[in-house]
Amino acid sequence: MAGSGERTRRLIQRLEKASVPIDEQISAAMRSIDVGDFTDYDLEPFWHDRPLMFLETSKGGVKTISAPHMIATMLHHLELSLGQEVLILGAKGGYVASLVAHIVGPEGGVVVVDPSREVVDYVRDRLEPVTQTHTVRVRKMRQLNHCPPQLPQPLDRVLVTGSLEELPDWLTSRMADGGFAIAPIGGRYSQHLMKIERVESNWLETNLGGVLFGPVDIADTEPEPLSASTLAELLREGAILGQEIGILEQDIIERLHLLSTSLEELPDDLQPLPEPEGLEDDPPWALGTEMLLDEMHPVVDLLSTEMDWLADIWPILITLVDIRLMQPGRPDSDDQDEQVGGFGRHGDLVP
Repeated sequence: MAGSGERTRRLIQRLEKASVPIDEQISAAMRSIDVGDFTDYDLEPFWHDRPLMFLETSKGGVKTISAPHMIATMLHHLELSLGQEVLILGAKGGYVASLVAHIVGPEGGVVVVDPSREVVDYVRDRLEPVTQTHTVRVRKMRQLNHCPPQLPQPLDRVLVTGSLEELPDWLTSRMADGGFAIAPIGGRYSQHLMKIERVESNWLETNLGGVLFGPVDIADTEPEPLSASTLAELLREGAILGQEIGILEQDIIERLHLLSTSLEELPDDLQPLPEPEGLEDDPPWALGTEMLLDEMHPVVDLLSTEMDWLADIWPILITLVDIRLMQPGRPDSDDQDEQVGGFGRHGDLVP
C-alpha cells in the first residue's frame, strides 16, 4: 500500500486530469501537509475524493474536512499570494488553514473562527505545530452573527467553509475595497459557491457553481426530530432545486411553496413526528398509524390533504435533496491498490 505522500501525489494527478484547478502553490501545499495530522479517522475517503470526518459530538453532530476537489477549488478562487491575511469561518479540522498558511507564508496570517468550543479546542491542538513557523490564530465566536474578537482589518480574503443564507454584517462591514469572500450561500439542502467582492460601496457577486455544504456550526448538524419546520425546509429546497434543473412544472413549484408556508404556520410546540426508517419508503403522511394520539397529527393531516399531487412527486423531492456529490479525484477502477469496497461514483457526505 502506498504511503501518504505517494497517495497525495496520485490524488493530485487525478484531480488535474479531471480539470480541477490546481496550480503549483496549491499542489505544493497539499504535498507538504499531511491530512492525517488533522483527523484520527480512516483516511480512505480522502484518497477517494470524499469528505473526511474529523469530529463527532456526543449528540451526533459531525464535521468533515472537505473533499480534495472542493478544497482545491476553494483555494483556487481565493487567489492567494504571499503575505496575505486570510479569515476562515468554519474550522475544517485545521487542514484548510494549514494549506492556506503554507501558501501565504510566514509573512502572511490566517485567522480561523468557529462558534463551537469543542471544535476550537480541537483545531488549536491540531494546528499547534503549524503555529511554530506561521501566524495562525484560532478564535471562538459567540454566534455566527456576532463579530469574533481581534479580527485583522480590513479583510482582504475570506473563506467560509459551511453553508450560510447570507454573509453576516460584521464580515461585510470589514471587507476591504477589492477584497472578497468565497462562501456557499443558500439553504440546508443546496447552495451556490459565491465570490462576493466589494468594489467601493458596491458588491459584485459571481456564481461559481452549485455545492452542498453542511452548516458552519457543528451544533446545527446534530439530528433533529422530524417536524413541521424541517419538512417545510425540505419541500422549499426541493422546489428551488426542481426549478433550477427544470424537472418540476411551475404549478407544482407553486404548490410546494404554499405547502411549505402552511407547515411553517403550524404551532411551534407540536409533538415531533416519529422518525421514519427512510423518507422515501415511509413518507410523513404514512406516519399517522404509528402515532398513539387521540387524533391525527396536524402535519400528517395537512400533508394528507395534498396527497393527490404530493405522493407522485415525493420520490423526486427526496432524490433532489439527497444529493450525491461527484468525486473527480476518485481512483479509476483499474487502480486496484486504491479501491475501497462499497465506494461508488458519488459520495454521501457534504463537502
